[in-house]
Amino acid sequence: MGKHRDSKGRALRSGESQRENGQYMYRYTDCDGNRRTVYSWRLVASDRTPAGKKDSEALRELEKKIQKDLDDRIHIGSANTITLDDEFQTFMEIRADLKETTRVAYIELYKKHVSPVLGKRTLDNIRYSDIQRLYTSLCAASAIRPSTVQKINSILIQTFAIAVMDNLIRSNPAEHAFANVSKRLSLESEHRNALTIEETEILLNFVYSTNEFSRWGPLITVLLGTGLRIGEALGLTWSDCDFQNNLIRVTHALLYKPTTTTGFIYRISEPKTRSGMRTIPMFKDVRETLQAIKESQARKKYDPFVVDGYAGFIFLNNNGKVFTPAAVFDALQNIVATYNRAETFAAQKEGRDAKLLPRFSAHILRHTFCTRLCEQEQDTRLIQDVMGHKNIRTTMEIYADVTESRKQKEFAVLESTFRIK
Repeated sequence: MGKHRDSKGRALRSGESQRENGQYMYRYTDCDGNRRTVYSWRLVASDRTPAGKKDSEALRELEKKIQKDLDDRIHIGSANTITLDDEFQTFMEIRADLKETTRVAYIELYKKHVSPVLGKRTLDNIRYSDIQRLYTSLCAASAIRPSTVQKINSILIQTFAIAVMDNLIRSNPAEHAFANVSKRLSLESEHRNALTIEETEILLNFVYSTNEFSRWGPLITVLLGTGLRIGEALGLTWSDCDFQNNLIRVTHALLYKPTTTTGFIYRISEPKTRSGMRTIPMFKDVRETLQAIKESQARKKYDPFVVDGYAGFIFLNNNGKVFTPAAVFDALQNIVATYNRAETFAAQKEGRDAKLLPRFSAHILRHTFCTRLCEQEQDTRLIQDVMGHKNIRTTMEIYADVTESRKQKEFAVLESTFRIK
């Protein structure tokens, strides 16, 4: 200890020493005034690691990094004590502006997919490659969509960004991690396919003609005829319906989600952006469907169902409460499965090809409405307003899909009449 030269006669710098067992050490004071020590079995990069000893970076290479951290005021001493779980908690505390539903979603994703793998690791011990391995593993799990991994990436980027701003780490290890994994694995963005006109007719005919599913018919009609998000549709109240002017006013959505302190509860959520506040003209079928629901409710005596001061909800279950989004999703999957089983059996019996329905969600019904609108309307700003799209790019992507489909059909017709050789 404290030698000015090592066992090979090489001069040692200030802070350097060689222990009796031959291991080198370097002592320094970090940015917070704490004494720190690093060790290595090699003084310089050209030295060989003694047999039976764990290889590590040479002491002089470690010193270069330490000096750079000291010059840039990087608090590496704190980074090797603060875990990712700790930093995520800091992120949650700082982002007091997050809506409760977003906060709950962030916590759920982090605890389920990130914390078990990286949560106990200290910030200085998490590398870009660690993040990439996490994303690769998650993408390999068939139950996890790429869009979910992308959300996790957003959470981690924001979490590590705080550590960078606090000078705990030099760079953000989550930056560009998902983009590179996505490119390497050739992940494609999830493409939502609207129901065709024929599929829509099959769906409505089946639902309204069966006792088991007829109660879902009005909600499906309104979704297909307005393009409302499921939360917006379930949050509709009679005061939102202006039958005199044939308009539906969209001012809020109904959620059924857990909070950070309680279990699942109904909650009213205001639109995240001004574009979410809008009016939608009523089609005749939508108007008649809503009026039929109102007449039916007038014959029943439900106890008042109030959520955050809102009452008079339209889509109620048998208990007088609003359907939950999960119940709607399950119902749609059950409708498709039941119809496809019956259609497959009938087609085999009749010796024809079965006309099956694809699996779809309430969001696909919204996408179907938008597709039909794009097929008939060229004013994309009007479409954006009706749909409540925050970004015109979302509208244009759907419009482009419709235009491409229309182009293929027009060329198919043209080919039969247009001679070119």
